[in-house]
Parts: sequence; C-alpha cells; structure tokens
Amino acid sequence: MVQKGHAVTVVTASERPEPYRDEDEGVQLVRVRSAPNPFWEEGPIPFIGKKDLEDIVAQVQPQVLHAHDAAVLGLQLLRLSRDADLPLVATCYYVPRFVARYLTWDDEPQEVVESMVWGYSIWLLNQFDHVVFATSTHRELFLQKGLDVPTTIISNGVDTTRYCPLDDPAEDMEERYALPSGWRILFVGRLAQDKEIDILIRAMPHVRAEQEAHLFLVGRGDDRDRLEELTEELGLERCVHFLGFVPEVDMPALYRSVDLFAIASTCEVQSLPTLQAVATGLPVVAADAVALPELVHDGVNGFLVPPGEPGTMAKAMLGILRDPGLAARMGQASLSVAKSHGETHTFDLYEDLYWQMLRGNFRLHRPEEPVPDTSLRLASDDPPVCPP
Repeated sequence: MVQKGHAVTVVTASERPEPYRDEDEGVQLVRVRSAPNPFWEEGPIPFIGKKDLEDIVAQVQPQVLHAHDAAVLGLQLLRLSRDADLPLVATCYYVPRFVARYLTWDDEPQEVVESMVWGYSIWLLNQFDHVVFATSTHRELFLQKGLDVPTTIISNGVDTTRYCPLDDPAEDMEERYALPSGWRILFVGRLAQDKEIDILIRAMPHVRAEQEAHLFLVGRGDDRDRLEELTEELGLERCVHFLGFVPEVDMPALYRSVDLFAIASTCEVQSLPTLQAVATGLPVVAADAVALPELVHDGVNGFLVPPGEPGTMAKAMLGILRDPGLAARMGQASLSVAKSHGETHTFDLYEDLYWQMLRGNFRLHRPEEPVPDTSLRLASDDPPVCPP
C-alpha cells in the first residue's frame, strides 16, 4: 500500500519490554506494550488503552481502520470507530477450534469451549462494517454460525515472481542446509500443536519402509522439544530434520530443492506455506480439513487425506514419490491453482475495498445476497506464474 502511494500505520505488540516507534520500508510502526503469550512465545499479546489509541489515531488521521486482531486491539478499535465515525474493516485469520485447542487440556477441544469462542467471534465480527476472509470455506463457516455483516473473499496472496519454478535454479541449498540425497518432503510453519506435525513424523516409518526419503521441518515454535522427543522415540533422527528458522530470502530456493510438500493441520483457513508450495509447482499432500481443499485438489495437484491418519498420509506421499510422471503432472496443476493468488491481485482488491468503504458502499451487500467473489475477479488477466 505504501508503494501504491498510501500512508500506512501499523499498531502492534512490542517485542521489547517497552513500547516504541519505528519505520519499516515506509510503514510507520507503533509498537505498544505487550504481555507474554502462554501459547506462543514469539507472539506477544498487545495491550493498549482507548485513550492511547485515540491519541495515535488523532496523530495519524486515518480514513480507514483495519483490524487484524480479535482480542484487545480489535475491541478497542470497535470502541474508537464508533466515536470517530471511521469505516472499520476486519480480516479474520482463525477458526474457533484453533483457539479452543489451546484453552483445553484434552487431546480434542471441548465442545463447550469451542462454542464460547464461536459466540465471542460472531459477536465481535458483527460489530465491524466489513469482514474479509481469505477463502470461501472459511467465510461459509462464519456465515453458518450467524455472521451477518458484509463480507469479501481476498486471498492472502503469494509473490509469484519469487515463488516459482526455475529450470536452472543454480542454488546451493544442499550445501547450505546440509540437505541429504533422496526424496525430500517439506513442511513449513510454526512448530505448534495445532499444526499436527506429529502426524507427518509418524508417517515417516511407513514411507521409509519403501523409499529413501527425508522430512524437513522449517520453523520455530514451542512444540519443538516434544516433536524432537517423538523423532528420537521412533528412531527417525537420520530422516527427520529440524531446520529451524530459514530466512525469507532462502525460502523460494528451499521449496525448489524438495519433491513434495506435506501438511497435516486441521485449522488452516488458507495456509501461506501451502500457497507458496503450489506457486513453486510442488505436488502437495494435505489433511482434508477446513480450507486446504481450496489449494489442494485431490488427485489433481496432490492428495487429500483424512485428518490424523499417519498411515494414509504415508500412502499418499508414496503414491507421488513412486511415480515421477504423476509428480510432474501434479506440479503443473499446482501452478494453475496458484494463478489466481498472485499478491498483486491481493493488493489491488484491498485497495478497491478501501475505496468502496470511503464511498460509503460497505453496506451494499449482505450475506443473504450474492456477494461478489472478488478473489476471482482479475483471474482472466493473471500474469504467468513465473515471469520470463
């Protein structure tokens, strides 16, 4: 948005003990005081009073307020918007099942907790003028539960100029990250319980029984110790590799260095790593859950498997690894899936939504009416997945 000529201020949590202000490529950052997140060490919880937020808004004088937070910041923005008479947009990034998982101690979220989170979520989002979802599956879940404000689908998007296949990548990924030879399976994301990474690890003995394959886990998170213990328990130290944090500059080449992307999560409302994988032209094996089927078309660019079944996950992986022709066809199909998700479309669609909000058009469409599927509006003008 800054590159498009707009002024952008982001209010978010400080990763330091104290609040501060900064600038990042033209984006004005206001880092507010925060509290430790007991469920995710690297995701501090922001806190700000209404008066402090009013002071920030008075300084910035925005025309649109856009909430990406469903807790304290989101609530304070609601209070502020009604006083300031500013249009208020929210983008939703979660399903209540994800939240409930962390608020219970059982293997499966208790229904009563999930029901409470649903109630809060619908109440909160119904206070906004417009709500954005990245996928139609995600939006439909909220509409069924009672969301009754205007909504739009806008993909989170992917940079298809970077995440794309190359005939001669000329990368040194193998040496830099000590990638062993053999078939390579990749997962990218937080090492957290909701990602169900243990399913991928438990699938590896089945895969290794037939193929020399390696699983690479990219990311940091509070669940790493448990996952490493599971790896040792299963005797998989030589084929399950924890790469930890990988700089963004290396990620496209890392995707190009593997044969298959796998994800077992049951809480994905889109999944940026899966989007990056399909843009790179990889076949994908994914859990048949929430919005993953919008990126992984079973039998076309990968396989969908029932959640929580390591054996079935392994069978699907082997089906691709054993058949190079099938893998190639699925990779080409992934490129087609990625075409409508180029991030320039995302930027254009958000800009268009903001202009509509400023013109007062944000209450023209109700959920009971056909809502324009703007995520596909520019599909006919898509550039090639990887530019020449």
